[in-house]
Formats: sequence, C-alpha cells, structure tokens
Amino acid sequence: MEYEYMPPKSPLEIAIGRRGVMVGGVAALGALAAGRHGLVSPAAAQSGPYSGTGAASQTPAFFQTTVGDAKVTALLDGGFVVPTNGLAKFFPDSAETISKLDTLLYPHPEGLAIPVGAYLVETSKNVVLIDAGGGPTYLPTTGRLQASLKAAGVAPEKVDTILLTHLHMEHALGISTADGKKVFPNAEVLVSEAEYKFWMDDANLSKVPQGETFVAGARRSIAPYKDSIRRFADQEKEVVAGFSTLPGPGHTPGNTSFMLTSGSASLLILGDVLHSPVLQLPTPRARVGVDVDPALGVESRVRTLDAIAGKTTFVGGMHLPWPGFGRMARNGEGYAYFAMPWQLG
Repeated sequence: MEYEYMPPKSPLEIAIGRRGVMVGGVAALGALAAGRHGLVSPAAAQSGPYSGTGAASQTPAFFQTTVGDAKVTALLDGGFVVPTNGLAKFFPDSAETISKLDTLLYPHPEGLAIPVGAYLVETSKNVVLIDAGGGPTYLPTTGRLQASLKAAGVAPEKVDTILLTHLHMEHALGISTADGKKVFPNAEVLVSEAEYKFWMDDANLSKVPQGETFVAGARRSIAPYKDSIRRFADQEKEVVAGFSTLPGPGHTPGNTSFMLTSGSASLLILGDVLHSPVLQLPTPRARVGVDVDPALGVESRVRTLDAIAGKTTFVGGMHLPWPGFGRMARNGEGYAYFAMPWQLG
C-alpha cells in the first residue's frame, strides 16, 4: 500500500494556523530545519510525489501478521523525502550507489522517499506500540498514525506500553498532541537511560546534527508522560514481557532495537541503524551524516544485522519499505533484505 503526502501547505501556513504560532511553531521549525539539514525537500513536503492527491484523502495504511502468538500490526504515519542535492550529506560515503538510484528504485521526482512507520504488538499480556511517528506537527507529510490505528480497530486508550527506539521527532512526536496532552492516556513510556539523559542535557545542543529543533521536539514529545516514563539500562535485557532490548548507539546515544519473542518465533524491530536498504545494505560500513556518532553508528548497524542475518528472525523497521516486514541475509561484504510477500488467507 503506497503512502501519499498531504496537500500543499507551507511551514508558515502551519505556524499561523487556527491554533496559533505557539502550537504550530514546532511543525514549522521542524520543516525548515529538516530542509536546512538535507532531511526533506521543501517542495516534496508540500506536494504529493506521484499525484496531486494528499494523504488526508488516502486509505489509512496498516498491515497485520503474526509472530508466534502475538498479533503485529505495521502502521504507516507518512514519510519524508531526502532531496537529491541532500543525499550526499545524509549518506556521505554512498556516492557510487546514489548515482545509480534511478535504476535501483522507483524514482521520486524530488529525491529519496523514506517512509515513517510504527508497530503495534498485541500479546496476551500487553498492547505495545513501538514508536509513534512524527504526528501532524512534525511535517505536513506525517501524521497518519492515528487514522491507521483506528482503521486497524485499536483505540489509543488500549495501548498500555510505548517503546521508543529513540527520541527523534519522526519517531516520538506522535505520542503527544501539539498542545501538550497525551495521545495514549493509559500508556507507560519506555526509553533508554542514555537517550533520555542526552536530550535533556543542554550541554548536548551542539551535538545534534539536525539542530536545536530536534531537541525541542524530543522534550515536547515525552513531557506529558513525565509521571509515566520508565528508563531502561543500555544493555540487552527484557523490559516488557516478551520484549528485550538490543542497544544500537550512534545514530543517537540511546538508539535501541526491540526483539519480540513469542514461542519459537521472533521479530526484531530496528531502531535507526538502517534508513535505506538499497543504499546501506550493500555497503553497511558507509556512514550516515545525521548520526550523532557516525563511526559508532556503523558498528551498531553491522552488529545488529549480524545478529539476525541468515536466521529465521523476522525484521521490521520504521524506515523499511512499506509494510516493513522481512528477513535479512548476508550477501558478500554486505547484506540483503527480503520483504515478506503478501499472502492470502
């Protein structure tokens, strides 16, 4: 199921909308900062990539499968585009592959389209949401998670646990409203200790490649949950029944993947150790320009992929091609991703 973008709307229009500058300002600044740091093309953020129709008119996107006894639902929040002239900044070691993108991918007129997703896992004990997208206040091209969740038949009140891979805006802003309220009123939010400390410390403002807007977004996303946040140690451990952590620092200091184990089946939901399979899997040691520590990000990517490559563990990821389920295998010096095929019945 394809994702589409919302109708034309500039960052300024967002900022001075009906709710006022203080409510919409983060969205406006987010869009401007994203463009400034090569994260999204302003033109792509204002128009649909393949047609004039917008996200609001599209069918909400969800896809369900099972992992052991758990029901897992992939939810699409939207997406963003890394503009062609920003790809070298985002993927500084991937010039050769970038030059071949028009033959490797279905081309987007503005650059490289990257989806933004989340996963809902329903077990006999918990209803767990892993990440929550950027919500409508990150970019005009995000904010479909709630519609997707509703289409899947799940009310926000049903979610009792939120696992955050990290606090970048397209992963965490979706848990809170623009006016500072909980989107998931009954949920406990879990985030790594290193991640929490990094974003709460003013001394780290200069260390964020995307700028201070991302710091403001991280803080705003978790603020309504100040009395229901649990920080977990940055080591491999079970944090919720059936869910264990796999630390992947580098993209951010506390970037974390989560392993679901149910019976003999397992699913690893990736933190941002992987943004683009077509660019990063053939050359997994290529750095990412928006990582806080690019060298450490490389080591985390290789370690994480090594843990699942060639095994029966399924893999999911917020930026994997929709609907974001598949398996990893080794392929020479790199890896290959095999998407789960659509099945009937």
